[in-house]
Amino acid sequence: MSLSSQCALCSNDATHYPIHEGEKSFCCPGCQAVYNILSAINQLNNYQDTSIFKQAVNSGLIANPFLLEQIQKNKSSTASEEIQKIYLEINEMWCPACAEIIKLILLQKKGIQMCVVDYSTDIAAIEYNPRAISKDEIFKSINALGYKAEYLENSSKVSFNLYLRFAIAAFCSLNIMMFSYPIYATYFDIENQGLGPFFAWISLFTSLPVMTYCAWPIFKRFISGLKAGLFGMETLVVIGVSAAFWLSIYNLWMGNAKVYFDSMTAIITLVILGKIIESKAKFSAKETVVRLLRSLPKKGRKKQAGGTLEFVPIKEITLGDTLATYTGEKIALDGMVTEGSGICDESILTGESYPVAKSIGSKVLAGSILLNGTLEYKVTSKENDTIFYRIINLVQEGVEHKIPYVRYADVIVRWFVPLILLIAIATGFFYWMITSAEIALITTISILLISCPCAIGIAAPLAEAYLISGMARSGAIIRNRGCLPFFGNEDILVFDKTGTITKGVFMVLAGLENLPEEQLSILKGLSSKSTHPIARAIFMSIDGPSAEVKEVAEYAGLGMRGTFKGFEALLGSAAFLKGKNIPIEHNTSINVPGINSKVYFCLGNQCITSILLGDAIRPEAKEIVQQASARTVLLSGDHREVVESVAQACGFDEWKGECTPLEKKEFISQFRRQGKTICMIGDGINDAPALTEAHIGISVVSASDISIQVSDILLTNDGIKSIPHIRRLAKFGHRIIKQNLFWAFIYNIVGIALASFGMLSPIFAAFAMTASSLIVIFNAHRLKQDAYDI
Repeated sequence: MSLSSQCALCSNDATHYPIHEGEKSFCCPGCQAVYNILSAINQLNNYQDTSIFKQAVNSGLIANPFLLEQIQKNKSSTASEEIQKIYLEINEMWCPACAEIIKLILLQKKGIQMCVVDYSTDIAAIEYNPRAISKDEIFKSINALGYKAEYLENSSKVSFNLYLRFAIAAFCSLNIMMFSYPIYATYFDIENQGLGPFFAWISLFTSLPVMTYCAWPIFKRFISGLKAGLFGMETLVVIGVSAAFWLSIYNLWMGNAKVYFDSMTAIITLVILGKIIESKAKFSAKETVVRLLRSLPKKGRKKQAGGTLEFVPIKEITLGDTLATYTGEKIALDGMVTEGSGICDESILTGESYPVAKSIGSKVLAGSILLNGTLEYKVTSKENDTIFYRIINLVQEGVEHKIPYVRYADVIVRWFVPLILLIAIATGFFYWMITSAEIALITTISILLISCPCAIGIAAPLAEAYLISGMARSGAIIRNRGCLPFFGNEDILVFDKTGTITKGVFMVLAGLENLPEEQLSILKGLSSKSTHPIARAIFMSIDGPSAEVKEVAEYAGLGMRGTFKGFEALLGSAAFLKGKNIPIEHNTSINVPGINSKVYFCLGNQCITSILLGDAIRPEAKEIVQQASARTVLLSGDHREVVESVAQACGFDEWKGECTPLEKKEFISQFRRQGKTICMIGDGINDAPALTEAHIGISVVSASDISIQVSDILLTNDGIKSIPHIRRLAKFGHRIIKQNLFWAFIYNIVGIALASFGMLSPIFAAFAMTASSLIVIFNAHRLKQDAYDI
């Protein structure tokens, strides 16, 4: 079998140092990793257009530096048009059908590439071509439908108009109920004073503000739905309330005091009240996004050519510019400290409340607050490339992923409304045939009111919104809602080792703890003369001063030597000491998991200590693994012995070392074929295929860009310590969602049956309809209340 001489991904020459995998050849490990990732997510067709491929080329991961330019030259001019994305808050949506209407209308506009409107958070994600449609036109299109669009960072909790409508509706409704007492009295006693019709006419005029101003948003949504050919929950409310209103006017005209103004105004009042409560709940669901957006610095103090400092807009700051930040101010952009020192609060990014010391050479993150000191730093990332902005994008992009429960509810509402209309009409016709038109109309109105699908529409999405908000507060951003039904119910938890179970930093694990201060200073002085990773790790592990070691020489692959006060100091491998005829007498039987390297430190002709280096296990790893309510597996590309020592130290059920990215993916595929639910936690490019293959892929915020792109959940705090809490929170969320869906469906089934048999009057039907919505809202609210106690 002959292998190709061209790279399977970039078509570059692969004859010099080829990497063979099956029948395919790759010119470099980067091409091999990217090819496996694209294969795992089924994006090999037109892979040049994928963001993963473009990012890999731009970052230099792929060996051919001219590939992207060649591809772009072959593209048509239309493909070079820049697609932009905006995130909006859409106010005054009253049901999931509203979101569907906005989506359908916008997708018909020229230039709109993608549109997702999430009713559970009122957030819309819109991709558009600015050459074909402007932002203003998008806003006008939404506002023309009767909704109010605004940028997410300008979001408010609940609109003033909604409170005003509720106040007027409640005031009028309570007065109408008071006027209704003498009207109801006429049902049982014959009175000759004409008080019943008098109060009935007063009730009519009092109900007009409710039926016009207060109920106008409901009627407006109903009209918009008719234009788009969609029937939402407003359809049933409008038909029921309108029927009650005109029936009451007809009875008044005929001299009959049997009116329903109290019922219909109470319905509208309760619907608006439910909307206010729901709006508050929705705001808490998107609060994390809003908080992050409002925390973005808008200006930075830029150092000009003459050395003066001047505030300029963020958009006018470029890479390499020097910015200054004083005590109490926010870091404007990611950068590297060039002058000064201070203490930063990075909790908004990491979730950790402890202060972080910054000095020359330290990295600073946009959005963090300088608690003390003064810093000057060179900008290393533009606004859209900062870690802070990346987190915001990841949070916002979560709105583009719908989970099956949401889609299922939306589908139900589409056929539910026509079905209810059919049942109401058929039942009304039946009662009209056997009794009277009035009873038939009352029964029909009761069915329409009791069947309002508010509870169905918000049962799952609202609970999920609280769940996502609670996870965000716990340090986990949900990027793909499709993983939520699986999260917390996994059969197998698969962990990567380096950077996940371990800290991902090469460091000293043992060997320095018993050395006296003088020997530590000599060792630090010797190691400071080398840039080798082992020497740098030893140097960074020793606190205190460095001794002045002279005549330092380094021997490639072996070690280094120097002199201190006439004594020879050596740092190197066993082979290095053997060449110097120095016996290794120090006890090296220390059992430390994760050891990758071992070197020896000698003074004179005596071996002082053996120094063990490697990647230290995270302090929380052992507890997380041992308390996991699922089978635990450790996968790593590291040596089998190292992986085994870490796995045994943490208590893993199974482990496997020296795994390639494809082997990790296949390992998870085998479990999936057995019907197991898999959660994979990793952070590297080599983990990306496995993260994609698993039901739930979890990565940390420090992970590679590619592994973040294919993950479902992003951990924003340091390490994996939040995993047990968010898994318990997810399990609690599953219970809440099931309870909400059960209540919503049972309520509608029982209510429609009672109304059909004439056992439910319009006022009780209206109250039951609104009460069901409030029940699912309050039940979902438990996720917010109990998020920290789980």
